[in-house]
Amino acid sequence: MKEKSKNAARTRREKENAEFLELAKLLPLPALITSNLDKASVIRLTTSYLKMRHVFPDGLGNAWGSTPSYSNPKESNMKELGSNLLQTLDGFIFVVAPDGKMMYISETASTHLGLSQVELTGNSIYEYIHNEDHEEMNRVLTLPPAMQPHPHLLYNHEFEIERTFFIRMKCVLAKRNAGLTTNGYKVIHCAGYLKVKFFHLENNGHFDGCFQNIGLVAVGHSLPPSAITEIKLHSNMFMFRASLDLKLIFLDARVFDLTGYEPQDLIEKTIYHYIHGCDIFDMRFAHSTLLCKGQVTTKYYRFLAKDGGWVWIQSYATIVHNSRSSRPHCIVSVNYVLSKQEAKDLVLTSHSNECSIESINSTTKASSSTNNSAKYSDSSGSSSVSVEMDRWNTPNTVNNDLYSFDWSNGQSWNNLYCPLTESSIHSSSSCSSSAISSPEQFLSCSFSSPQSMTSPGYNNVQGTTPGYTSVIVDTQQYANEYAVH
Repeated sequence: MKEKSKNAARTRREKENAEFLELAKLLPLPALITSNLDKASVIRLTTSYLKMRHVFPDGLGNAWGSTPSYSNPKESNMKELGSNLLQTLDGFIFVVAPDGKMMYISETASTHLGLSQVELTGNSIYEYIHNEDHEEMNRVLTLPPAMQPHPHLLYNHEFEIERTFFIRMKCVLAKRNAGLTTNGYKVIHCAGYLKVKFFHLENNGHFDGCFQNIGLVAVGHSLPPSAITEIKLHSNMFMFRASLDLKLIFLDARVFDLTGYEPQDLIEKTIYHYIHGCDIFDMRFAHSTLLCKGQVTTKYYRFLAKDGGWVWIQSYATIVHNSRSSRPHCIVSVNYVLSKQEAKDLVLTSHSNECSIESINSTTKASSSTNNSAKYSDSSGSSSVSVEMDRWNTPNTVNNDLYSFDWSNGQSWNNLYCPLTESSIHSSSSCSSSAISSPEQFLSCSFSSPQSMTSPGYNNVQGTTPGYTSVIVDTQQYANEYAVH
């Protein structure tokens, strides 16, 4: 009797193992990987795969089990292109359910984090991000509370809500390959969208409905440059070194060709002096992220040129630590100029504690007052706003009151200088933009859906030949120079 029981148990285990082996073979993974999976991993990966098929019922190409169609040559070419995208993408794709479980992550994550696709898929993303980023990740995965049903939304209608954020993810790569890490975590720039489905509900003839959060689809990038200590500067790039409050300490000589300023014109000035008023909140948010996480990629912003107008810039900033004390010491930023000079008829000059704005248009003039305040007018002269210039000069810290405009007075802050009819966020990973209704949106992770907007002159950028100038960062040299100042 005892022998029969043992045989029955062995037979049951063999059948169970055979079923798990067959189930593993159905997974869209190489046979070399599926043959070595344990039972728990097979269940976890199978569950994630079924969830993915629910979100994307048509599949994601041949690798996910979709039957190739050769009836349309264009369609077959697109699928072939899609299968090669991951190989050319300098990052990794991931899909996260509303509860934080990773339904899918591409194998390219191992290149950036050292963690395999099998290990990450099906597990909670919270297990692999910094504890201080859990709350931010929760906000990213949550629908905006103010979302209301709209009559134009049809039954079963799907739409997307843009998401762009920075999180610190666990990195187990060797130090020489990991790039810049802090306590085993690496800053990852994530850009994507929340996939939302709307369901229409009949309510006594009145329009009503509910939203279902399907999940987050995003691309993660390691913040360039991975080695900020030595970078070749092209002719459309310049670098600067600044204190932690963005007070400029050193600038590359290329800044003159790109903005018209000599380096000595900007030394000891805060960079906030030279950023377009409509982009101040963008820079403030990027600055806060930099101080918190150590690296940041800014959105596209307008840097005011000396002889009028502005150029569009995107910056990659990193906090450099003192080699002896390991404390945050200064900020090094590599800046890419993305456009030619725009709005040359609007001249903005800044000297010491006074800032005067002059327009080539004879119908609009603004001058500094004796009480150290300045009045900014748009090109039509119809509205103006007074800003105390002392608030722009904070020697040690960035004053939060600097950005506190009165939003209740009916005046639009985007009229400070003139060019845009509405404020906008420019995604740092693309030329897309989305409307902003209030500055609070920069501090929350709730962004409105993307809207079309003309890109800021990127087509005007000419191809350049790489130069041979490199930026060498010596933290001890910084310590000596900064101590003198």
